[in-house]
Amino acid sequence: MIKPFIAATVVMLILDAIWLTLNYKAHSKLFEIVQKSPLEVRLIPALLVYILIPAAVYYFAIEPSKTQAQAALKGSLLGLSMYGLYDLTNLSTLKGWTVTMTIKDSLWGTVLCGIGAIAGFYFK
Repeated sequence: MIKPFIAATVVMLILDAIWLTLNYKAHSKLFEIVQKSPLEVRLIPALLVYILIPAAVYYFAIEPSKTQAQAALKGSLLGLSMYGLYDLTNLSTLKGWTVTMTIKDSLWGTVLCGIGAIAGFYFK
């Protein structure tokens, strides 16, 4: 159990760090518009996110899957669900949150969790 979870976590952290770095300017502007102050990251909740998402990918996608393709599909659908829920909630409740950001981030979550599931399944 530990190797697949660690593999998924490491791969997802690296990919998300790249994604966030490449999109930092757009994200920081958007969050400044939405919250009326510069982007501030709270370390403990952020760390919890990077434990909970890979844990969900492990539990719902890696562990029950019989093939890597099945893990990828389940991980992708889980990512779409989690990120889509977050982004659609923001779109429905936050002024300044855009449809473009909702689509981009939901697609990113789909890809990120699918790849994380593939990496984790490899070590299963």
